[in-house]
Amino acid sequence: MRAGIAGLMLFAAACGGGQPPAAPDLGLPAWDGEQVVCGKTVSFARTNTDPLPEFAANERLGLCARTVRYMVLNRQYGAQTSYFGVAAETTATLAATYAPLVRRAYSGSTWEFMDTLSGDTEMLVNSAAEKVAGGRGLLGRISRAQLTTDAAIREEQQAVQAALDTFAADNPEGYAQLIKDVNGTFNPTNPMLIAAINRSPFYRAYEAGLAQVRANHGGAIDYADIEQRIEISGVLQALIEAIPVE
Repeated sequence: MRAGIAGLMLFAAACGGGQPPAAPDLGLPAWDGEQVVCGKTVSFARTNTDPLPEFAANERLGLCARTVRYMVLNRQYGAQTSYFGVAAETTATLAATYAPLVRRAYSGSTWEFMDTLSGDTEMLVNSAAEKVAGGRGLLGRISRAQLTTDAAIREEQQAVQAALDTFAADNPEGYAQLIKDVNGTFNPTNPMLIAAINRSPFYRAYEAGLAQVRANHGGAIDYADIEQRIEISGVLQALIEAIPVE
């Protein structure tokens, strides 16, 4: 039902209406939209017009530059869908995990998989941008109305699932290590990591949402479960859509 209502609201936005569909109210701590991305403080608010930082194409596996490209799309199309903000936050979080002090939380094979996956996901994000941009006239407005945040997130996670299934078949040991590595970051136990989370307004709010996902699934997140990954994206959606309009 929520996806259907979101589609109607998105159609209104495409025809000149106002805000993107409301994300579920998860009761998360306030976040003003500012976050450190690869050492630079930036605002994820879609209405912010401050210049975005530039990063080398290969910095942190290209994750820094990719985050900024998604932030640009969020500024362009954030009034129609929060999907590009979600994509930007997902990529920024992965870039933070690749920072020198925490990079070894993932094995080499896990990073190889994540590197390829991030590049493949960019094609989906670009396709979504083309869809939301649409064409001119009535057909263009109808085309834009076809993209909802929920649908785009699910399509992306279906592609992630296909990649995971292929990896599991080709490299069972690498797949098992990947799930262990990623689950370790979604279910943190390291006191230093938890302290770092609590120092950041974004990660403090994100962790509050992840705690709800854990509670929904017996106390721990399993990255192998597509529905749990969609719930995690839903937390990011709620955070993006709660950023005050500037």
